[in-house]
Amino acid sequence: MSHNHASSETFADQVRAIPGGEHLEMCYSCGTCVSKCMIQQKVEPEYNPRRLLRMVMLGMRDEAFRDPTTWLCSACDLCYAACPQEIHISAVIGAVKQLAVEAGHESPLTPARVDAATCFACGTCIEACPYGAISRVKGKVEIPVPMAQGSTMVVEKEYAQVDPNLCMGCCLCASSCLASCITLDGYTDTQIDSQARAPGWLPGQTPPAEEEWTPNVLVFICDWSLRAEADLAYLGSPPPEVRVVRVPCSGRVTPVFLLTALQKGIDGVMVIGCQSGECHYQQGNLTEQARLAMMDNFLNLLGLGEKRIQFVWMPTDSRGALPGLFEQMISDVRELGPVAWRPELG
Repeated sequence: MSHNHASSETFADQVRAIPGGEHLEMCYSCGTCVSKCMIQQKVEPEYNPRRLLRMVMLGMRDEAFRDPTTWLCSACDLCYAACPQEIHISAVIGAVKQLAVEAGHESPLTPARVDAATCFACGTCIEACPYGAISRVKGKVEIPVPMAQGSTMVVEKEYAQVDPNLCMGCCLCASSCLASCITLDGYTDTQIDSQARAPGWLPGQTPPAEEEWTPNVLVFICDWSLRAEADLAYLGSPPPEVRVVRVPCSGRVTPVFLLTALQKGIDGVMVIGCQSGECHYQQGNLTEQARLAMMDNFLNLLGLGEKRIQFVWMPTDSRGALPGLFEQMISDVRELGPVAWRPELG
Protein backbone atom coordinates (compact mmCIF):
# COMPACT_ATOMS: atom_id res chain seq x y z
CA MET A 1 0.00 0.00 0.00
CA SER A 2 1.36 3.39 -0.95
CA HIS A 3 1.55 6.08 1.71
CA ASN A 4 0.59 9.60 0.60
CA HIS A 5 1.52 11.49 3.73
CA ALA A 6 0.32 14.91 4.75
CA SER A 7 3.02 17.56 4.92
CA SER A 8 2.50 17.96 8.68
CA GLU A 9 3.27 14.28 9.26
CA THR A 10 6.80 13.61 10.49
CA PHE A 11 9.04 10.79 9.34
CA ALA A 12 8.54 9.14 12.73
CA ASP A 13 4.75 9.43 12.34
CA GLN A 14 4.95 7.66 8.99
CA VAL A 15 7.00 4.80 10.45
CA ARG A 16 4.64 4.41 13.41
CA ALA A 17 1.65 4.25 11.05
CA ILE A 18 2.95 1.04 9.46
CA PRO A 19 2.22 -2.21 11.36
CA GLY A 20 5.35 -3.06 13.34
CA GLY A 21 6.60 0.51 13.36
CA GLU A 22 4.47 1.50 16.34
CA HIS A 23 7.25 0.38 18.71
CA LEU A 24 9.68 2.95 17.34
CA GLU A 25 9.97 4.95 20.56
CA MET A 26 10.14 1.95 22.89
CA CYS A 27 13.78 1.30 21.96
CA TYR A 28 16.18 2.96 24.40
CA SER A 29 19.34 2.19 22.44
CA CYS A 30 20.94 -0.37 24.72
CA GLY A 31 22.58 -2.14 21.77
CA THR A 32 21.64 -5.65 22.94
CA CYS A 33 20.14 -6.42 19.54
CA VAL A 34 23.45 -5.84 17.78
CA SER A 35 25.27 -8.10 20.23
CA LYS A 36 23.06 -10.99 19.10
CA CYS A 37 22.97 -10.15 15.40
CA MET A 38 25.44 -11.69 12.95
CA ILE A 39 25.10 -9.02 10.24
CA GLN A 40 27.52 -6.49 11.73
CA GLN A 41 30.22 -9.14 12.16
CA LYS A 42 29.79 -10.99 8.89
CA VAL A 43 28.49 -8.53 6.32
CA GLU A 44 28.37 -4.85 7.21
CA PRO A 45 30.28 -3.14 10.07
CA GLU A 46 27.99 -0.12 9.69
CA TYR A 47 24.87 -2.16 10.52
CA ASN A 48 23.32 -0.35 13.50
CA PRO A 49 19.57 -0.48 14.29
CA ARG A 50 19.69 2.06 17.11
CA ARG A 51 21.40 4.60 14.83
CA LEU A 52 18.73 3.99 12.18
CA LEU A 53 15.95 4.59 14.70
CA ARG A 54 17.68 7.76 15.82
CA MET A 55 17.70 8.96 12.20
CA VAL A 56 13.97 8.34 12.02
CA MET A 57 13.30 10.34 15.18
CA LEU A 58 15.42 13.21 13.85
CA GLY A 59 13.63 13.22 10.52
CA MET A 60 16.73 12.16 8.55
CA ARG A 61 14.69 10.48 5.83
CA ASP A 62 17.24 10.25 3.00
CA GLU A 63 20.03 9.15 5.34
CA ALA A 64 17.82 6.43 6.79
CA PHE A 65 16.79 5.19 3.35
CA ARG A 66 20.44 4.94 2.28
CA ASP A 67 21.60 3.29 5.50
CA PRO A 68 22.54 -0.41 5.02
CA THR A 69 20.63 -1.32 8.19
CA THR A 70 17.38 -0.59 6.35
CA TRP A 71 18.11 -3.29 3.78
CA LEU A 72 20.11 -6.01 5.55
CA CYS A 73 17.82 -7.08 8.39
CA SER A 74 16.45 -10.54 7.50
CA ALA A 75 13.84 -10.55 10.29
CA CYS A 76 15.36 -13.66 11.90
CA ASP A 77 14.44 -12.10 15.28
CA LEU A 78 17.44 -13.63 17.00
CA CYS A 79 17.62 -10.30 18.80
CA TYR A 80 14.05 -10.39 20.11
CA ALA A 81 14.68 -12.80 22.98
CA ALA A 82 17.48 -10.56 24.26
CA CYS A 83 15.63 -7.24 23.96
CA PRO A 84 14.77 -5.89 27.44
CA GLN A 85 11.89 -3.92 25.90
CA GLU A 86 10.58 -6.99 24.03
CA ILE A 87 10.52 -5.13 20.72
CA HIS A 88 10.54 -6.81 17.34
CA ILE A 89 13.15 -4.38 16.07
CA SER A 90 12.99 -6.12 12.68
CA ALA A 91 9.40 -4.91 12.29
CA VAL A 92 10.44 -1.29 12.92
CA ILE A 93 13.26 -1.65 10.39
CA GLY A 94 10.79 -3.24 7.99
CA ALA A 95 8.56 -0.19 8.25
CA VAL A 96 11.48 2.06 7.32
CA LYS A 97 12.29 -0.24 4.40
CA GLN A 98 8.71 -0.08 3.13
CA LEU A 99 8.85 3.71 3.08
CA ALA A 100 12.23 3.60 1.35
CA VAL A 101 10.85 1.39 -1.43
CA GLU A 102 7.83 3.65 -1.85
CA ALA A 103 10.22 6.59 -2.18
CA GLY A 104 12.02 4.86 -5.06
CA HIS A 105 15.07 3.47 -3.29
CA GLU A 106 16.34 0.01 -4.22
CA SER A 107 17.87 -2.81 -2.20
CA PRO A 108 21.66 -3.21 -2.59
CA LEU A 109 21.33 -7.00 -2.28
CA THR A 110 21.60 -9.30 -5.30
CA PRO A 111 18.18 -10.90 -5.83
CA ALA A 112 17.35 -14.34 -7.15
CA ARG A 113 16.65 -14.44 -10.87
CA VAL A 114 14.14 -16.47 -12.85
CA ASP A 115 14.52 -17.99 -16.30
CA ALA A 116 11.03 -17.10 -17.48
CA ALA A 117 11.39 -19.32 -20.55
CA THR A 118 11.76 -22.53 -18.52
CA CYS A 119 9.55 -21.57 -15.55
CA PHE A 120 6.17 -23.30 -15.62
CA ALA A 121 4.63 -21.23 -12.81
CA CYS A 122 4.06 -24.12 -10.41
CA GLY A 123 4.21 -21.75 -7.43
CA THR A 124 6.54 -23.89 -5.31
CA CYS A 125 9.03 -21.04 -4.95
CA ILE A 126 6.25 -18.70 -3.87
CA GLU A 127 5.40 -21.01 -0.98
CA ALA A 128 9.06 -21.49 -0.05
CA CYS A 129 10.02 -17.80 0.13
CA PRO A 130 9.98 -16.50 3.74
CA TYR A 131 9.72 -12.88 2.55
CA GLY A 132 6.84 -12.93 0.08
CA ALA A 133 9.29 -11.76 -2.58
CA ILE A 134 7.99 -13.98 -5.39
CA SER A 135 4.74 -13.73 -7.30
CA ARG A 136 3.19 -15.33 -10.36
CA VAL A 137 2.85 -12.98 -13.35
CA LYS A 138 1.82 -13.29 -16.98
CA GLY A 139 3.61 -11.75 -19.92
CA LYS A 140 5.36 -12.22 -23.25
CA VAL A 141 8.43 -14.45 -23.07
CA GLU A 142 10.94 -15.50 -25.71
CA ILE A 143 11.43 -19.27 -25.71
CA PRO A 144 13.37 -21.72 -27.91
CA VAL A 145 11.47 -23.34 -30.76
CA PRO A 146 11.33 -27.12 -30.32
CA MET A 147 13.07 -29.08 -33.09
CA ALA A 148 14.56 -25.89 -34.58
CA GLN A 149 17.98 -25.23 -33.11
CA GLY A 150 18.82 -21.56 -32.66
CA SER A 151 15.28 -20.36 -33.36
CA THR A 152 13.02 -18.65 -30.84
CA MET A 153 9.45 -17.50 -30.63
CA VAL A 154 7.52 -15.17 -28.35
CA VAL A 155 4.65 -16.61 -26.35
CA GLU A 156 2.42 -15.35 -23.57
CA LYS A 157 2.79 -17.44 -20.44
CA GLU A 158 2.80 -17.36 -16.66
CA TYR A 159 6.09 -17.38 -14.76
CA ALA A 160 7.53 -16.49 -11.37
CA GLN A 161 8.85 -12.99 -10.77
CA VAL A 162 11.14 -11.87 -7.93
CA ASP A 163 10.72 -8.49 -6.23
CA PRO A 164 14.37 -7.36 -5.84
CA ASN A 165 13.49 -5.12 -2.91
CA LEU A 166 12.03 -7.99 -0.87
CA CYS A 167 14.46 -10.78 -1.81
CA MET A 168 17.09 -11.43 0.89
CA GLY A 169 19.15 -13.96 -1.06
CA CYS A 170 18.41 -17.03 1.04
CA CYS A 171 18.16 -19.38 -1.98
CA LEU A 172 15.21 -21.35 -0.57
CA CYS A 173 13.43 -20.67 -3.84
CA ALA A 174 16.30 -22.18 -5.82
CA SER A 175 16.41 -25.34 -3.72
CA SER A 176 12.65 -25.83 -4.04
CA CYS A 177 12.37 -25.22 -7.80
CA LEU A 178 11.51 -28.41 -9.65
CA ALA A 179 12.85 -27.09 -12.95
CA SER A 180 16.00 -25.36 -11.62
CA CYS A 181 14.86 -22.16 -13.32
CA ILE A 182 15.32 -19.83 -10.34
CA THR A 183 18.72 -19.28 -8.79
CA LEU A 184 21.11 -16.78 -7.22
CA ASP A 185 24.41 -15.77 -8.79
CA GLY A 186 27.26 -17.32 -6.85
CA TYR A 187 25.13 -20.24 -5.68
CA THR A 188 23.83 -21.82 -8.86
CA ASP A 189 23.63 -25.61 -9.07
CA THR A 190 26.70 -25.63 -11.32
CA GLN A 191 28.73 -23.36 -9.04
CA ILE A 192 27.95 -25.41 -5.95
CA ASP A 193 28.77 -28.65 -7.76
CA SER A 194 32.12 -27.25 -8.93
CA GLN A 195 33.02 -26.35 -5.33
CA ALA A 196 32.33 -29.91 -4.29
CA ARG A 197 34.80 -31.17 -6.91
CA ALA A 198 38.06 -29.83 -5.55
CA PRO A 199 41.16 -30.41 -7.71
CA GLY A 200 43.19 -33.23 -6.21
CA TRP A 201 40.31 -34.34 -4.03
CA LEU A 202 39.32 -37.60 -5.63
CA PRO A 203 36.47 -39.37 -3.86
CA GLY A 204 35.74 -42.98 -4.59
CA GLN A 205 39.33 -44.05 -5.16
CA THR A 206 40.09 -47.49 -3.70
CA PRO A 207 43.49 -47.60 -1.94
CA PRO A 208 45.88 -50.54 -2.22
CA ALA A 209 45.03 -53.47 0.06
CA GLU A 210 47.90 -52.72 2.45
CA GLU A 211 46.71 -49.15 3.04
CA GLU A 212 43.95 -48.15 5.44
CA TRP A 213 40.86 -46.86 3.70
CA THR A 214 40.06 -43.23 4.50
CA PRO A 215 36.56 -41.96 3.77
CA ASN A 216 35.90 -38.79 1.81
CA VAL A 217 33.36 -36.50 3.46
CA LEU A 218 31.58 -33.55 1.87
CA VAL A 219 30.36 -30.82 4.23
CA PHE A 220 27.79 -28.18 3.31
CA ILE A 221 27.80 -25.42 5.91
CA CYS A 222 25.58 -22.39 6.30
CA ASP A 223 27.55 -19.14 6.22
CA TRP A 224 25.49 -17.78 9.12
CA SER A 225 25.97 -20.71 11.48
CA LEU A 226 29.51 -19.81 12.60
CA ARG A 227 30.53 -16.81 14.66
CA ALA A 228 33.96 -17.64 16.12
CA GLU A 229 37.02 -16.56 14.10
CA ALA A 230 38.80 -19.81 14.99
CA ASP A 231 35.98 -21.86 13.46
CA LEU A 232 35.99 -19.75 10.32
CA ALA A 233 39.75 -20.17 10.01
CA TYR A 234 39.39 -23.94 10.48
CA LEU A 235 37.09 -24.08 7.45
CA GLY A 236 39.99 -22.81 5.36
CA SER A 237 42.17 -25.80 6.21
CA PRO A 238 39.97 -28.78 7.11
CA PRO A 239 41.29 -32.37 7.26
CA PRO A 240 42.42 -33.63 3.83
CA GLU A 241 39.53 -36.09 3.61
CA VAL A 242 36.96 -33.31 4.10
CA ARG A 243 35.71 -30.93 1.43
CA VAL A 244 33.75 -27.88 2.64
CA VAL A 245 31.16 -26.05 0.54
CA ARG A 246 29.74 -22.87 2.04
CA VAL A 247 26.14 -21.93 1.24
CA PRO A 248 24.01 -18.90 2.22
CA CYS A 249 21.60 -21.18 4.10
CA SER A 250 21.47 -24.90 4.81
CA GLY A 251 18.10 -24.80 3.05
CA ARG A 252 19.98 -24.26 -0.24
CA VAL A 253 21.17 -27.90 -0.17
CA THR A 254 18.91 -30.09 -2.28
CA PRO A 255 18.47 -33.88 -2.23
CA VAL A 256 20.01 -33.88 -5.72
CA PHE A 257 23.28 -32.48 -4.32
CA LEU A 258 23.35 -35.21 -1.67
CA LEU A 259 22.57 -38.12 -3.96
CA THR A 260 24.92 -36.89 -6.68
CA ALA A 261 27.75 -36.73 -4.13
CA LEU A 262 27.20 -40.33 -3.07
CA GLN A 263 26.79 -41.46 -6.65
CA LYS A 264 30.16 -39.97 -7.56
CA GLY A 265 31.92 -41.83 -4.77
CA ILE A 266 31.83 -39.43 -1.83
CA ASP A 267 31.38 -41.62 1.24
CA GLY A 268 29.42 -39.28 3.50
CA VAL A 269 27.77 -35.88 3.49
CA MET A 270 27.22 -33.56 6.44
CA VAL A 271 24.97 -30.50 6.35
CA ILE A 272 25.54 -27.93 9.11
CA GLY A 273 22.79 -25.38 9.74
CA CYS A 274 21.75 -22.88 12.36
CA GLN A 275 20.21 -24.04 15.62
CA SER A 276 16.43 -24.32 15.61
CA GLY A 277 14.97 -20.86 16.16
CA GLU A 278 18.18 -19.14 15.02
CA CYS A 279 18.01 -19.41 11.23
CA HIS A 280 19.08 -16.14 9.64
CA TYR A 281 16.42 -16.70 6.98
CA GLN A 282 13.70 -17.75 9.43
CA GLN A 283 12.97 -21.28 8.23
CA GLY A 284 15.76 -22.56 6.00
CA ASN A 285 17.21 -24.90 8.63
CA LEU A 286 13.84 -26.51 9.31
CA THR A 287 13.28 -26.98 5.58
CA GLU A 288 16.61 -28.75 5.24
CA GLN A 289 16.07 -30.92 8.31
CA ALA A 290 12.78 -32.14 6.85
CA ARG A 291 14.49 -32.99 3.56
CA LEU A 292 17.22 -34.97 5.28
CA ALA A 293 14.70 -36.86 7.40
CA MET A 294 13.14 -38.09 4.17
CA MET A 295 16.58 -38.88 2.79
CA ASP A 296 17.31 -41.23 5.70
CA ASN A 297 14.49 -43.53 4.67
CA PHE A 298 15.53 -43.38 1.04
CA LEU A 299 19.14 -44.28 1.85
CA ASN A 300 17.98 -47.24 3.91
CA LEU A 301 16.03 -48.50 0.89
CA LEU A 302 19.24 -48.23 -1.15
CA GLY A 303 21.19 -50.05 1.54
CA LEU A 304 23.57 -47.14 2.04
CA GLY A 305 23.14 -46.64 5.80
CA GLU A 306 21.28 -43.88 7.61
CA LYS A 307 24.44 -42.18 8.97
CA ARG A 308 25.77 -41.63 5.47
CA ILE A 309 24.09 -38.20 5.40
CA GLN A 310 23.82 -36.17 8.60
CA PHE A 311 22.35 -32.82 9.63
CA VAL A 312 23.90 -30.92 12.54
CA TRP A 313 22.46 -27.95 14.43
CA MET A 314 25.07 -25.25 15.12
CA PRO A 315 24.08 -22.70 17.82
CA THR A 316 25.32 -19.17 17.18
CA ASP A 317 27.15 -19.21 20.53
CA SER A 318 29.06 -22.38 19.61
CA ARG A 319 32.85 -22.20 19.81
CA GLY A 320 35.38 -24.74 18.57
CA ALA A 321 32.87 -27.45 17.68
CA LEU A 322 33.91 -28.08 14.06
CA PRO A 323 36.98 -30.33 14.61
CA GLY A 324 34.96 -32.67 16.80
CA LEU A 325 32.05 -32.74 14.34
CA PHE A 326 34.31 -33.56 11.42
CA GLU A 327 36.15 -36.26 13.34
CA GLN A 328 32.89 -37.88 14.41
CA MET A 329 31.51 -37.81 10.88
CA ILE A 330 34.67 -39.40 9.51
CA SER A 331 34.47 -42.06 12.22
CA ASP A 332 30.80 -42.80 11.49
CA VAL A 333 31.43 -43.13 7.76
CA ARG A 334 34.51 -45.29 8.34
CA GLU A 335 32.29 -47.75 10.22
CA LEU A 336 29.89 -47.84 7.27
CA GLY A 337 32.66 -48.46 4.75
CA PRO A 338 33.00 -47.14 1.19
CA VAL A 339 29.87 -46.29 -0.75
CA ALA A 340 28.66 -49.39 -2.59
CA TRP A 341 26.46 -47.66 -5.13
CA ARG A 342 24.51 -50.27 -7.08
CA PRO A 343 25.27 -49.88 -10.81
CA GLU A 344 21.66 -50.37 -11.79
CA LEU A 345 20.77 -47.18 -9.90
CA GLY A 346 22.88 -45.12 -12.33
